Amino acid sequence: MKRYWLGIIILLATVLGTWIAYPYLPDRIPTHWNFEGVPDQFGPKSFGVFILPGTMVFLYLLMMFLPRIDPKKVNFQKFNYIGITNGILFFFFLFQAMVITSSLGLVNSKNTIPVLVGLLFIFIGNLSPKFKPNYFLGIRTPWTLANEDVWKKTHRFGGKVLVIAGILMLLVPIAPAAIQAYGVITILMASLVLIVVASYYYFIKL
Repeated sequence: MKRYWLGIIILLATVLGTWIAYPYLPDRIPTHWNFEGVPDQFGPKSFGVFILPGTMVFLYLLMMFLPRIDPKKVNFQKFNYIGITNGILFFFFLFQAMVITSSLGLVNSKNTIPVLVGLLFIFIGNLSPKFKPNYFLGIRTPWTLANEDVWKKTHRFGGKVLVIAGILMLLVPIAPAAIQAYGVITILMASLVLIVVASYYYFIKL
């Protein structure tokens, strides 16, 4: 039960931090960032600053609900599903902190976003091999959903790919400018292709 409360504490901390920072924020804040981590859309702070907290509340409720309707609901008890949920919520908490501090001119989102995404990849990558077959969480290709052995092998391989991708993301801010411009999207696409191809390979080798 304590693990459920941790998610609520993260939500409350996000709302409280946002409420404290709100009077100091400029009238318009970033609401979207391109693949270089540079803001490309802005909106009034009365709306923009509450996008992530609202998303977090929706995500928390959704993650609590999905195991109830999954045909393989029993598998959610076989891995740390709540820990994964809390980890993702914590990532959003950090992202909200980035939104606030970058809006105040304290940090550069171009450097911060790749680091946050990299940390998220490393977190998920480390937990990925422990995921059990389900229809909502994990690497869900036609081949992983069709065969449990393919699911296991794909998640073991995918976990390693995500960890490596996360480490590469951490290096993007210190890479040459030409690499920074396309580094994040290149790492994302390469990781996706590798994992999907591996999933199909494991399936045809059965």
